[in-house]
Amino acid sequence: GEVLSGLGRRAGGAFAKGLAAGELEPDRVAGLTDALAGQLTEVLARKRDLLRRRERAEEEAQSLERELEARRRQEAPDRRVVAVDFDVRTAGAFELELSYLVDDAQWGSSFDIRVRGERLTLTWHAEITQNTGEDWPDCELALSTARPANSVRLPEPAPWFLDRRQPPMMPVAADVFGAAPGGPPEPGNARAARVFAKASPAPMPVVEHGAAATTYRPVRQIAVPSDATAHRTTVAEFDLNATVDHITAPAQGPEAFLRATAINTSEHTLRPGRASVFHESEFVGATRLEVWAPGEEVELNLGVDDRIRVERELVRRSAGKVVIGSTKRRDVEYRITVGNYGRRPTKVTVLDQIPVSRDEGIVVKDVTCRPNPLHRTDLGELTWQVPLDPGATAEISIGFRVDTARGVELEGWRE
Repeated sequence: GEVLSGLGRRAGGAFAKGLAAGELEPDRVAGLTDALAGQLTEVLARKRDLLRRRERAEEEAQSLERELEARRRQEAPDRRVVAVDFDVRTAGAFELELSYLVDDAQWGSSFDIRVRGERLTLTWHAEITQNTGEDWPDCELALSTARPANSVRLPEPAPWFLDRRQPPMMPVAADVFGAAPGGPPEPGNARAARVFAKASPAPMPVVEHGAAATTYRPVRQIAVPSDATAHRTTVAEFDLNATVDHITAPAQGPEAFLRATAINTSEHTLRPGRASVFHESEFVGATRLEVWAPGEEVELNLGVDDRIRVERELVRRSAGKVVIGSTKRRDVEYRITVGNYGRRPTKVTVLDQIPVSRDEGIVVKDVTCRPNPLHRTDLGELTWQVPLDPGATAEISIGFRVDTARGVELEGWRE
């Protein structure tokens, strides 16, 4: 761009000088200008024509894509004929029930968790999706927790061999199935669950427990069109006793989290899924529940509670050298203040830590904690449980000293 601009400036100057000196004929200059203008006009016209042709091509492509998508939606589902032979010995009416298995149908779990005081209400929803090409009208659904596998084999450990390391070899090219020649391809993961639907109603129990799976039959019928979108129905709702308290780690942040600890006293093994958490009627956040078996205890994070205020500050710091051996010394002390500005008493679990040395030239000593922690591990983890009435505050003090030998550079220090 700069080169062309320079040439243009130089050519323009030379052109002006030649025209002023009479070396260039005005008629020839005018003819050259008209020719250039005509060429420019032609180029711009071709550019506009190409733009219009491109727009028409894009419109035609979009129209064809919409038509193709409409044809896909109107595509009739696969149909198969079932032939049944009967040996009829007496006259009379009979009823034939036909069931079949289809792919592209599955369900997942979602939850609503509502905490009211020391009571936790859990509502389990099933998110049903299907893309079988056949709409399901209002029908009874059977939601199974079975996990079909491509091959049913019990786990069997293989020998653990140790051998001499060999020089690297050239990699063997994989075949079209993604496996090395001479071996079968690895099977894919099976779906977590399948949905079975029958159009004819039948009296069924709500829950059927099998040896390895459970089948749930929602009370309310639900229509599930073949649109690959989730359609919700309620699987179960039950109350659980919960212990509600707070937990904070001031070294990581000043937030205090509301926590509920509950035991699954229901008969249901809850499937993994997203959970919306409500404290009373207020939405406090979302979390994820993993598999929750009957009798298992789980801690639920109910979000940050701003009514519990936490502050951690460095109140003492000194550094110097000891005369003998030129040992470097650091003395520090932290103070943690926890305040309950809510309307209910609570118990706050405070987590903190002291450094742990992994070098003989670094020694951590003179650890003081007021009050004494409830738990202290070999990894320096400290745990307190502080009961707080409304409007009350509590303080925790942590102090320690770190000595480093001469020539040792301390790594990992933070304040």
